[in-house]
This record gives sequence, structure tokens and C-alpha cells, in this order.
Amino acid sequence: MQVIATYRTKHFISTAILATLFLIAGEFSDADPEGRHFNYLAFHNPPYDTLIRGPNGTFTTFGASLELVKWLSAKFKFTFNVSLVNQTLIEKYGTHEASFYQLINEKNVDGVLCSFYLTMDRVERMDFTSHTWSEGFSLIVPRPAEESRLFAFIGPFQPTVWMLIFISLFVFVGMMTLFTWFYNRQRWNNLGSATVETESPKNNQQNSDGHKRNYSIQKSVFNNFSSHMIYVINIMTNQGCQEAFNRTSFRLLTGVWVLCAMVLVNSYTGIVTSSLTTPKMKPSIGSLEELAASKDIGVLLRHDTSIGEQILKATSGVYKVLGDQARLHPDQILGDPFTLAAKLETGRYAYPFLRTFAIAFVGNQYKKDGKCRFKGSKPLPISAGYYSWLYKKNSLYTKVHSRALMDLWESGLMRFWVNTQPTIPKADQCFADSKPRISRLVPIQLSDLTSAFLILGIGIGLATLSFVSELIFFRLNRL
Repeated sequence: MQVIATYRTKHFISTAILATLFLIAGEFSDADPEGRHFNYLAFHNPPYDTLIRGPNGTFTTFGASLELVKWLSAKFKFTFNVSLVNQTLIEKYGTHEASFYQLINEKNVDGVLCSFYLTMDRVERMDFTSHTWSEGFSLIVPRPAEESRLFAFIGPFQPTVWMLIFISLFVFVGMMTLFTWFYNRQRWNNLGSATVETESPKNNQQNSDGHKRNYSIQKSVFNNFSSHMIYVINIMTNQGCQEAFNRTSFRLLTGVWVLCAMVLVNSYTGIVTSSLTTPKMKPSIGSLEELAASKDIGVLLRHDTSIGEQILKATSGVYKVLGDQARLHPDQILGDPFTLAAKLETGRYAYPFLRTFAIAFVGNQYKKDGKCRFKGSKPLPISAGYYSWLYKKNSLYTKVHSRALMDLWESGLMRFWVNTQPTIPKADQCFADSKPRISRLVPIQLSDLTSAFLILGIGIGLATLSFVSELIFFRLNRL
């Protein structure tokens, strides 16, 4: 038994020693970066990293990624150099793929001065560290324009209400005309029955008078219809008018109209001022579904970003709809950040990307134009992206840098470096919720009453045309 126990003890000790040796070997399998020189590729990646080209191939770069490399350099005591991504490769593959191509194929390139979203393709081709950045996505969309106030005077009532008002108006005027015709007919009948002629010549004269009376009745009906129409419109516009009839039925009819008009007019005047003076904005785009349904705003995609790849490779849902729309216009699928920014500034496109990019773009445009031309949507219902640094496949320095970058992320320094970049100007007014606020009354401007003067001009034109027509008709009758 003692021999067996001794054997087990020796076996346990040997296993422990081997495990310790493996751990030690694992710790020192990564090369020590101290004293080494690293070469990094850089490209323009606003607002996180900025690259400004100078004459004769010179350039200046600054941003959060450069601060990260400086932090690693100070921690591990190595030197580094930054060079530009090959422009020919950028034009051929796009910015990100061009940097990957150089990292994989050029021996003197050790890393890229940027954090990337990990895809299966990228993981298979390159080594990656622990994440250095995490953030959600938003849409950059043009701020909706103000709707025309040319027909704002119609706004207080819905179309169905206006339709019922016009129907009621003609029905009411028709009833007033019918009542008036009936009253006048009774009067004419009474006058006609009071005159009895027996002689033949006088009968012929009576027939002639009857034709004239019928013509006058027809003319009287038209005149009464016009008079009642003016009366009804005057009541609705608070102008006042008078109708001289002592019949109870007629008074009841006009009394009901006055009561109805009072309600309609007071309801209208209570809303029309705010309808004329309060700007009404066109519908805003706040989601991918609304962007896909929009007929005025197109989508911009970068084929070398994670969300761009997901949309372009989607086979169903709103991603597929957006991808199909972008493929119909190949100029909306880009790989160069400068071209993308220029197209986005036109105000005809929306761009889904990281929230910080949206804030920076909106702020820069406000600083440039002095007004909020763009807005960032609320966070999209997409899982937050985690971004890591990429190194050559099987690099000896990936693990040691990864452990250091994990400490860096937990310290919060990376987020501090990003938030303090000068490329992210503040434009809080462009992100504030536009809630209605009570303010003092301001004079109604000419632009608020454009519709009223339009109606006045149309009325004058029609009245002039009618006057000229009557004048021509009168002169033709005299010939």
C-alpha cells in the first residue's frame, strides 16, 4: 500500500509540474514587444480618427486610435510608425478591404490604426484582440422640411367637414329659393285670379303678358338663388346681411342656419390662427422601415462596414429591401468616406452607422451652415457592435496587446478620447426634442396669409373676366 501511495504522490507531483511548465510556456509564448518597432496603417475615419493630407505625400493624423497606440507604446516601450493605406488599393477594394489586403500580404505592416467589427471572414484571415469600442447604431437623415402653408387655411377642418359644409350650403340655399318661389307663386296667382278679361283682343294681350310673367318668374328664381347665396356666405364670414320675409317657416330656416354658422365660424376662427402661423413639418424618418418606405430619401451604404455588409447580403426583411434599393443605384454603395460625406451633405440620402458618427456629422453640418439640416435618429433596434484591433494571422504580439487593451477599455480612457475629439462639435439644439412651447403672440406675417391673398387674386380675376364677358354680350345684343 505504501508503494501505491508513493507512486500516486509522485504521479500527482509530476502532473502539477508539467501543468506549471505548460502555463509558463504559454505566458512566454507571446513575444515581448519591448524595444520593437511596429508599422501601422492609417486612413480617414471620422470622427474617431482624422487624416489630413499635405503636399508631396505628407499627412497629419490624430484621433482616439493614435492615442491608443501611444498608450500601448508607453506601456510596452516600443516605437511605431504610421503610413497611409495605398490609394490604388482603396480605389479598387474600398478603404477597409485595402487596409486588410496590405496587413495580410505586406510583411512590414503590423496593424491598422482602427477598430473593426468582427465578421467570420475577418476572423479567418486575421488575428483580433479584445474589443476596444462598443456602440449602437443610428440613422443620419435630413431634417424634414416645412410643409407649404399656401393652403393652411383649410387646415382647421378635415376634408369631410369641408365637403359637408359645401353640401349643406347648396342644400340650404336651394331650400330658401324653393320657399321664396312658393311665396311669390302664391302672390302671382292671387294677382292673376283678381283680373278677368272676356274680350278676344284682350285675351291675346293676356297670353302675351303670361309669357312675360313666366320669363320674369324664371329670372326671379335665379335672382333669388343668387341673393340667398350671398346671404348665406355673409353669415358664414361674419359680414351680416338681411332677408325681408315675415313667414315663420323662412325665419325658422334662416335661424337654424345662423345657429349652425355660429358654431362653424367660432370653431374655425379658434384654430385658423395657429394653423397659419405654426410650421407643420413633413414626416420624419426614424427607423429603417420608414427609410425603406420613403420615396424622397435614398439609402447610402458602405460595402466595407459591418452594417453595410449585412444589408447588402440580406435575403429577407427590411435589410433586403434597403439592399435592393441601393443596388438599383450603384452610386449609393460606396467605399470612400470622403465621397460618402459629400453625397450625404446633399440632403437626399440617409446613412445607417454608429451613433457617435451621427452626432459628429450633424454637429459639423450645423457648424458649417449655421442651422440644423440633419438629425440623428433614436438608436436602431440592432445589437451594439463590438470593435477590435486586427493583427496579422498568428502574430506573436496579439495576446499581450489584447490583455492590455482589455485593461484600457475597463479604465474608460478610450471613451474619453473619443468624446473629447475636436471633430465632434456640440449641436445640442439639433438633438433636442421639438416640443411645442407657449410663447407670446407674434404678428401674423405676410407668408402666413399667402392663401388669403391668393383667393383674393383669383376672385378679382374671375370678377374681371365675368365683367368683360357681360360687356361683350351687351354689345353683341345691340348690333
